[in-house]
Amino acid sequence: MKTKKIIFRFNLILIIINISLITIPYYALLFLMVLGVFQILFAVIIGFQFNKMSVIIKTTYLLYILLTASVLYTFFLLNNGFLDSGQQLITLCFIASFCLAFQNLFITYKLQQS
Repeated sequence: MKTKKIIFRFNLILIIINISLITIPYYALLFLMVLGVFQILFAVIIGFQFNKMSVIIKTTYLLYILLTASVLYTFFLLNNGFLDSGQQLITLCFIASFCLAFQNLFITYKLQQS
């Protein structure tokens, strides 16, 4: 399906842009939020094809959804003052977000191959 290849290529371009922005960490963190919005949109689009996925992709996709929800919930708790907004926790959330970006890229790569 052509949509899978378009999603993968667009996802790859966004990640390459984000990696190139690492030299200026502030912009990289800001662009990581843009990347996250697109990847959540990609995850919703991919979710409509859940029944057609292989078992490995389904497992990875469900793990991605669970971890993404956990990171979003942690940010929600931080913004509403329920958690101490220590630098370590915020850094951990951004590192987790970057790892999730690569997991989403892996999912879209595997889907466009099938």
